[in-house]
Amino acid sequence: MEYEKYFYTIVWIPCDCAGEKGLATMVIYPKQPRYEEGAPVVVTSQGGHTPGKIQPPPPDFDPHGIVWIEFLFPGGRMEGFESGGVFDYGGRACIEALYTVLQYAQGRISNTAGKRISDYVNYPILTDNVGVIGNSNGGNIAGQVFARYREGLEGVNYVIFYETPAGDHYVLGDLGRIGDDPNRLEDADGDGIPWDDARNLKYIEGSCDETSCQIDFSTLAYDPTVGFYLDNNGDGKPNYVGRYPRVRTDVDGSGALEPDEDFIFMALNVNLEDRRRLVYSYLVTKAAWDKGLFQNVPEDVMRPDEALKFWLDREICYHYDEISQNMPWLKVMQLGFMEDHVQATRDHPHVVINYNAFKKRGHWVRLNPDKSYIEHLAGVKPGVKENHANIELTFDNVVRHLLLFRDVRLIIQAAVLEMADRTQLNNWSEDLDRVLILEESTPPQPSCRYEIEVVEGYLVTAPNHNKLYVRIYQPKTSLYDAKFP
Repeated sequence: MEYEKYFYTIVWIPCDCAGEKGLATMVIYPKQPRYEEGAPVVVTSQGGHTPGKIQPPPPDFDPHGIVWIEFLFPGGRMEGFESGGVFDYGGRACIEALYTVLQYAQGRISNTAGKRISDYVNYPILTDNVGVIGNSNGGNIAGQVFARYREGLEGVNYVIFYETPAGDHYVLGDLGRIGDDPNRLEDADGDGIPWDDARNLKYIEGSCDETSCQIDFSTLAYDPTVGFYLDNNGDGKPNYVGRYPRVRTDVDGSGALEPDEDFIFMALNVNLEDRRRLVYSYLVTKAAWDKGLFQNVPEDVMRPDEALKFWLDREICYHYDEISQNMPWLKVMQLGFMEDHVQATRDHPHVVINYNAFKKRGHWVRLNPDKSYIEHLAGVKPGVKENHANIELTFDNVVRHLLLFRDVRLIIQAAVLEMADRTQLNNWSEDLDRVLILEESTPPQPSCRYEIEVVEGYLVTAPNHNKLYVRIYQPKTSLYDAKFP
């Protein structure tokens, strides 16, 4: 399909992990490359616990001269497209899949039609300027690739982590899940943070290291229906409202968990080698084992050695040393928002730990894009917080450095543009005072004005994909120039 600023093609990339079909892959090509030398490439490693999706961008999408690649992990199906193989929940098959797509992005292999990435355009593809977007849990798969392959990634220069849950205890929400908060806009516990009301109160804030966190498991118990939980009121049974698994433990309806209300741990339900298994985080599994709780737990729930083996194949947190040994040149952009998309923790340990794990091993690391790139794409100055690269980031100060501006897609795109430009110019200064490269077809600071009719309070839906709403009060006027942040 072809549009004003881009066209895309669907190809299949051969991979042992995907059988005869190969990996269904969408490659979005810009009409014009970002640089005179050609177009850089970025590959998205999708998150969640599914094989992902292939979703073509809207017709007005601007790739800003960059080649964007998305693909379905083995076993994925969407819109008539299918990858061969079997999905293994971010394990060896998914790791091999991402590595193979990165080979294609670097021009090293051909697709099933016998064509390489450069065969679809009349400008050069910069196969030595390749980056990876680790979209949430997709960042764990990217980390596994970097840790397992010592060769074949020489053209991959940077990775962008979008709030990656860098540890199985984050993946499963052991510290609290924002989605369990009955009302993210209401600060029911009175701590000044409206979205943290479902956090695990037994988590000791600031206690996390690279592979674990401290939780008070003294009330840990097991129930055949809900599994492992914290019996915080000591009545010997889980107390919740709803029907499992759609339950909440805010039984008094206050809108927030209290110290005497239970907390239910989540497990991942997986199908491995035609057998259904439940796997908790290693943190929870080991605590349950140490308390002797597995005497009454069915065999389909993984034991500590099984859980550790499972997560060692899937989590970045166990492999920072290998990543640095294999790719000492890797540059890192960590994305972090004031309100996380999954975690309900106030100290944002998954952001702090992942950032510092790379920083202490000598990698260039930056928390969120330079404001010049955000302003360039937003068309306004949204007042974002800007951080120099390699700043000191701690559990105590992280909140001061996170983004309130919540256009996630725009922030990811700004991060890609900045990292690609820095790679192209080999500019790894701690801060920038401008966008390094402006495309001729894209004027800086584009206008963001919309003419709308307003009568005594009109609810305006801002034209962005985050559904930002602005209520404008302007009585009895015919037209109003609305500017959206």
